[in-house]
Amino acid sequence: MENWKRTSPETKGFLIALVLMTQAVAWSDPVVELTAFPVYAGSSLAGPDQVVGQLSERMEREVRVDLQSRGGSRYQNDISIRGGIFEGTGLMVGGLSLFDPQTGHYFSEIPLDPAFFSGAQLYTGVNNALNGFNSTAGSIDWSWAAIEPGGRLSFSLGSDNQWGLSAVVSEELDERTGLQLAVGRESGDGSVQFGDFDLTRVSGRIEWKLGSGTLRIFGGYVDKFYGWPSMYTGISSLNETDHYQVSLVGWQYETRGDRSFHRIGGYWRMLDDDYEFNRSAPNKFFEHETEVFSLQGDGAFSTAVVDFIYRWTLVKDDLISSTSLVNGSFSKREYGELALLGQRRIGTDFGELTLYGGMGIESSDQDSTVGSPQAGARLSGSLEDGSWTLYAEYSESSQVPGYTVLNSGPSGLFGGNPDLGREHAETIEAGFHAQQGNIAGKLVLFQRRDSNLVDWVFSSASPNARQAAPVDITVEGIEAWLSWSAGTTRLDLGYAYLDKESTYASNLVDPASFYALNYARHRLLASAEKELFKGLSVRAEVEYREHPSNALRAGGDEAFRLHLQADWDNFFHKDWRLVVRLDNLTDEKFQPIPGTPGPGREGRATLSYSW
Repeated sequence: MENWKRTSPETKGFLIALVLMTQAVAWSDPVVELTAFPVYAGSSLAGPDQVVGQLSERMEREVRVDLQSRGGSRYQNDISIRGGIFEGTGLMVGGLSLFDPQTGHYFSEIPLDPAFFSGAQLYTGVNNALNGFNSTAGSIDWSWAAIEPGGRLSFSLGSDNQWGLSAVVSEELDERTGLQLAVGRESGDGSVQFGDFDLTRVSGRIEWKLGSGTLRIFGGYVDKFYGWPSMYTGISSLNETDHYQVSLVGWQYETRGDRSFHRIGGYWRMLDDDYEFNRSAPNKFFEHETEVFSLQGDGAFSTAVVDFIYRWTLVKDDLISSTSLVNGSFSKREYGELALLGQRRIGTDFGELTLYGGMGIESSDQDSTVGSPQAGARLSGSLEDGSWTLYAEYSESSQVPGYTVLNSGPSGLFGGNPDLGREHAETIEAGFHAQQGNIAGKLVLFQRRDSNLVDWVFSSASPNARQAAPVDITVEGIEAWLSWSAGTTRLDLGYAYLDKESTYASNLVDPASFYALNYARHRLLASAEKELFKGLSVRAEVEYREHPSNALRAGGDEAFRLHLQADWDNFFHKDWRLVVRLDNLTDEKFQPIPGTPGPGREGRATLSYSW
């Protein structure tokens, strides 16, 4: 890479030494038991029971994550973490960082069935700097579930002519081999006019026990079409559509011991996209094809004094073809990231003190090479029937913009800027978490300083044409969670407060934007779940949000949504389950993305048979 030639000798020496050290210990047998690195991740409750659900739905009840959807969970979700924009979010499966070089709008399209995964970790601060790739605000990592023999067949019917059918089958081919396959189809007219959708997804994985480790091969394909008025442009008279196919094939080998964990893997991903800004007059303008190859590794090991966590990532992308992204200076890019973090535990009179710190190096052949230091401290102690943790940390991270930013024309509906470069983020945060008996709570305060963040902005003279522009933003936030359970009753409460101060590089920008200044200043999530009798439970979910005013948003800056769900296991037979879901009972008209209508009231029933 040309950028490697320009890298300083000190940086080259650090990268080479770190690679050699991590690989030298990767398959060693440490003599000291490894202690788990602290992951301050909140809960990720299961999303609506859909036959062709998306992984992003599982973060709908996480207060630090805002799913800014164009039409609902079956359409396109921008995933914002802690007030960042969609391109500042990283997404991972089983520790493998996925990537879309065209635009972060397609990050959330992971063509794998959610049944393959058991839960999620939400990485912010030091954890994101260590584990994430090309992400500044945070990353979400979905963990693989164990393959257990059985299967599920589901069928759903809903409002607006919605219907869906899916099947998931899992088999143990022998004592060392497991196979899982999933297929699904869903379509509907949508909750607004010209909001129709149609999607098909096929995915699978196979796992082998090889020696002391596991080899996993996985893949998926999704073909998705959806329409929504003023979906991206914010122009109410335009009924837009997006139609794309996403292919993903990957592999991973991992080995776990009592004192170590190591993992290596890679993937190939392709996106073929055809966006129409006016479905009544289709054209060939916004059509793109991108390809990504990646090789990655991560793990943890111990020495007699310090526990280490390491990660390295190599990515190569290619904007194979595009009818609109033709104005930049390059259409291929190679990336490399390398991080090492150590932690030391110390016993004190107040509890166990853990000190941790490290460094990451991020580079690209088309951008600068930067170092990102990390440091933190954690103090943990015990309570009667519980525990508590207090922590404080500092972290840095960076990312580079995608091809929609760099290669779009300088004006028009989507105005790009080929001169925009690497974005930086510095995060300071502190938090307290306590759990005792059946109640748990957490309080976190943070500040993130984004430099050269790429936002899409507008001027009042031309509010429906967006322009990529850099902005420096200071984000300050408070996050709080409270959870209580007793018997068959559970209550969860989450609150997030965000405040931003922004300085745009251009004085032609009005103090509003499509993304960076589209955030909830106050956001409250509450849910209550109760088992009425054996097999039948009901759940209520409430969301309230208040946004700063935005010149593009119509219909007010506050929203109140109510969702209800009933789950009936053993429905007329022990192997059957019926789920009835009612979304947005308040028929809230709030626009999650300014200028784009939000989804209306919806309902559906899903019947599943499991074996």
